[in-house]
Amino acid sequence: MTVDKLLEVNNLRTSFFTFSGEVQAVRDVSFSLNRGEIIGVVGESGSGKSVTFLSVTRLLSESGKIVGGNILFEGEDVTQMPTLKLRKLRNNQIGMVFQEPMTSLNPTLRVGTQIIERIKAFNKRISNREASKRAEQLLEMVRIPEARKHLNSYPYEMSGGMRQRVMFAMAIACNPKLLIADEPTTALDVTIQKQILKLIGSLRDEINTSIILITHDLGVVAETCERVVVMYGGMIMEEGLVDEIFYETAHQYTVGLKKSIPDVNKVGGTRLFSISGSPPSLIDPPKGCPFTARCDKAMRVCVNHCPPYFQLSPTHRSMCWLLDPEMPSNLAVESVQ
Repeated sequence: MTVDKLLEVNNLRTSFFTFSGEVQAVRDVSFSLNRGEIIGVVGESGSGKSVTFLSVTRLLSESGKIVGGNILFEGEDVTQMPTLKLRKLRNNQIGMVFQEPMTSLNPTLRVGTQIIERIKAFNKRISNREASKRAEQLLEMVRIPEARKHLNSYPYEMSGGMRQRVMFAMAIACNPKLLIADEPTTALDVTIQKQILKLIGSLRDEINTSIILITHDLGVVAETCERVVVMYGGMIMEEGLVDEIFYETAHQYTVGLKKSIPDVNKVGGTRLFSISGSPPSLIDPPKGCPFTARCDKAMRVCVNHCPPYFQLSPTHRSMCWLLDPEMPSNLAVESVQ
């Protein structure tokens, strides 16, 4: 592991054991994150994005279990950490902004009380006065006006955008080396989305942290991220720099996500594009490429054989048989459509 790598995930497999069977939510996922980098993780609901990063922090529910692979944070395997060390990692080095701030914040406690509680988890020796001052500074850092006044507000008294900023304030209270933001712009109007994305970029520079932005919106990552990981069916379909993902798109699923971005230049009368079909069941995942059933360029080989990753550049890879320059002659390659 080089000094530039903050996080390395190798062949991660995470499952949920339910009455219906084993849900293979994350299947052989590997990627890395450099220090000071912002990467975006995109894909539809159920593609394994959130579960991957709940695995990184080992915040899975009781039915969830990491069944394979390892997660290296600064060279140390998170999957093997004892409970006390893991708690210290979460308190001191990794901050997480969860989906839907209204359910993540306690509606019965003032915002200031919740931020101070987070500060004291990180620094047990700090006084109440100092913690209150730090909480005010954090609200100022996330661009909440009249920060002192809002320390006394309850979550329901704040707008969705302000609640999201409070979640960021709590996440950066420990000056984390890694900040994970899970769908931070969902359900916000476009003006507030723009402000949150600008905030994410400024926080990277102000507190010198690496950021993972989880979203279903390719437009969000285009504006904020340097590198993109595209997930589907619990696997990484494509990974590359933002320009590579947008201008040298290699996987048909990524093509579909791009087509799903509304074109602001088209005025009325045009039906929005959507990828037909539904994501595969991860209780009984497909033997081949997970996107086969929804792909209009699927071939016979895609049904029974999962493609390897094809390295298109030092920073760009994708798993799709269409990229194989030497398709095996003994495999039928005619379309299955």
